[in-house]
Amino acid sequence: MRKIKTGILSLLFVLMFIFWCMYYLLQSDLMNLKNIVLEGNSNVTEDEIVNISNLVINRNIFKYNLKEIKQNIISHPYIKEVKVYRKLPDTVMIQMKEREEYAIILYMGSYIYIDRESTVLRASDSYMANENILITGINFKSFKVGEKVQATNDDDLNLVMDLLKAINMTTVYDMISEINISEKNNIRIITFDGSEVLLGEAKKPAYLMVALDEILINLYTKNIKNVIIDMRYEGYISVKGRDTWED
Repeated sequence: MRKIKTGILSLLFVLMFIFWCMYYLLQSDLMNLKNIVLEGNSNVTEDEIVNISNLVINRNIFKYNLKEIKQNIISHPYIKEVKVYRKLPDTVMIQMKEREEYAIILYMGSYIYIDRESTVLRASDSYMANENILITGINFKSFKVGEKVQATNDDDLNLVMDLLKAINMTTVYDMISEINISEKNNIRIITFDGSEVLLGEAKKPAYLMVALDEILINLYTKNIKNVIIDMRYEGYISVKGRDTWED
């Protein structure tokens, strides 16, 4: 029994020594943060991420709450997903998936940049015409950066997003400058060369955009500009000059 007690005490002493060494090691300068490694960011700068993460170099990496860091980073409107983990002894890894600018909404003189899920990424006083397609005619209930657009005509906005998806599957994306939904049941597309496309309710966006792709390419090869393309009636498409157009 004496040998057993002695063995148990020796084991406890060894375990306490190991735990003490581990605690000392984890609290030592060896575990101080030296490197912050970012992956997946292209629109958001490294400085922005580090600032909102509240990470500080030379602080022990075990003193950070990784869940809190994740929440801080994902609060940035351009960050969709994020993973944060420690890489011993002195590194914190941050892996991100960003939101991409998909369209621009004109509202009361401001340009609201949104992603594919209608999440507001930023607002600006101006925009470049060669950026994403401009959406006009939307009335807002409200909008807040980092949250989805709350429009009074949500059904039309959803239809426009379906149109954009269809447009991205064709070659005409770079020809289109604007999609207007100000008129009920009459969605209009404006091209960079001044042509106007009447889509009506645009119930079959994929079919309409494939047909429009062919029409615009044909007009472009013939150097025909500034026309009205009427696609409001299923199975019937007309192309007329503005001077001969009668609604």
